Amino acid sequence: MYLREPCFDLEELVKENLHVHTSFSGCAKPEMRVKLIVERARELKLQRVALVDHFNHSDTPMIEKNMADRFVVKLTGTEIPFLFGAELSAYGVGKWLDNDEVNRALDYRLYAANHYHLEIWEQPEEKTPRGYAEHTVKVLTALIEADRADCIAHPIYGGYVRVLEDKKALAAAMTDEELYKLMLLAKKHRVAWEINVGEALADPELTKRMWRFGKEIGSVFHFGTDAHLLENMDTRIHFDELHKLLT
Repeated sequence: MYLREPCFDLEELVKENLHVHTSFSGCAKPEMRVKLIVERARELKLQRVALVDHFNHSDTPMIEKNMADRFVVKLTGTEIPFLFGAELSAYGVGKWLDNDEVNRALDYRLYAANHYHLEIWEQPEEKTPRGYAEHTVKVLTALIEADRADCIAHPIYGGYVRVLEDKKALAAAMTDEELYKLMLLAKKHRVAWEINVGEALADPELTKRMWRFGKEIGSVFHFGTDAHLLENMDTRIHFDELHKLLT
């Protein structure tokens, strides 16, 4: 379990990369071996890294996989703190693939609640921007109240909804009141929101809304690049664009 203190200084947030996939994730490139990830983290002078491979099947051997990764990191002798977690799946209202044993064993519980492109994912009856927005509110409310999550990955972004041509439409259909209440609930249950650099820039209005509300509430934001390539571990690649967006 990991939760940093509330921080609204992007220079500080980008010192951590809390969303890095290893080659265990089928969508990550073969170069994402743990030893090479450690070397890349050293080059980038990162102060903390979270390894969060996908947990898209209930029988994913994540505990065993993380034990092996922990051993490899230890052998490198790095002083960079590594978190051995997972990108878990909240695939419906009150539904998640990880059991309690897996959940307790993870250093960092990053939940995706919007991977609507996956076959297993629950879909709303009304497949409109508003239908998906209402469904997302219900999914996130149930997840946050369950006290299973440390952070929500690429939150509320509609890019994974195949039936929506406008990938910004889901977030735009969520009212300020709904979003604010979600963020208040997350604050109460000590759940962070991820600034996922790709999605943050893909839906700038959502990013600005969440940042503005977060500053009022005192929300916690974690930074992650969703790295599937070694070069994508660099948290500063889009720093200027993000800084301009958030100021």
